[in-house]
Amino acid sequence: MNLTSRGCKIAPMHRLIVLLLVSPSLFAQQPAGGTRPATKNLKLLAPSADIPFVMQSFTEALGVQCTYCHVQGDFAADTNPKKEVARKMIAMVRLIDSSFPSSTGAFPEGYHEVDCSTCHRGNIKPETKAPRKYYNRANSMGVPPPAQVPGSSLKLLPADTRVHGADSLMGEFRDALNVDCAYCHGGGKTQEVDINPRKDIARKMIMLVRQINAQFPGTGVYPVGNQAVTCYTCHRGDTHPASVSNRRYDLPAKQ
Repeated sequence: MNLTSRGCKIAPMHRLIVLLLVSPSLFAQQPAGGTRPATKNLKLLAPSADIPFVMQSFTEALGVQCTYCHVQGDFAADTNPKKEVARKMIAMVRLIDSSFPSSTGAFPEGYHEVDCSTCHRGNIKPETKAPRKYYNRANSMGVPPPAQVPGSSLKLLPADTRVHGADSLMGEFRDALNVDCAYCHGGGKTQEVDINPRKDIARKMIMLVRQINAQFPGTGVYPVGNQAVTCYTCHRGDTHPASVSNRRYDLPAKQ
């Protein structure tokens, strides 16, 4: 849920448990001449896609092996129920990705602001809580936290939302992105003023988190109740969530 100026429309989501849909022959060395082996049972992925790379990115995203979603010895089979979940997650990623105008192509082809790795980060179940607090300069100097006062200009959050202090919702936002309050407020005005455009983007991200969580049973209306995903799930201390499209690669070694 990116609170940058890239903007976002709202899209539904389900837990990002994404994995594999192809024949094991795809992972064998390609024959002479560079001809790619035929793929089987591709219901969402295009045969022209770099299937070995796509499958590898899925396994790395969840920290699993191919048989987590496939049947050993028959990767084209649909008897492993996680394979159908994977297809739903591919469709979900495409919906989420369409929320960002900077994304191009139908996942996994093209550029994408989000993908499986954005939420999973090597775990089957995405994390929802930052492991450490974000502290600003004032905190480091021992300046006391702001007084607890009722929130104002809360267009989406409940009226009794705790907005200040270490255990506040705003504190969770700070921890998730590793930014101070002025990142979304700022502008030399009081915090209830909507002068900073990131504040409206933050509201759109709140709606996105709610629609994501609505896909999971037993979740409340964010930020109330249990949550399957939060701001931290995608951001992990960065204003711009990571994705395969943003990954840095080393150049091949010189011969």
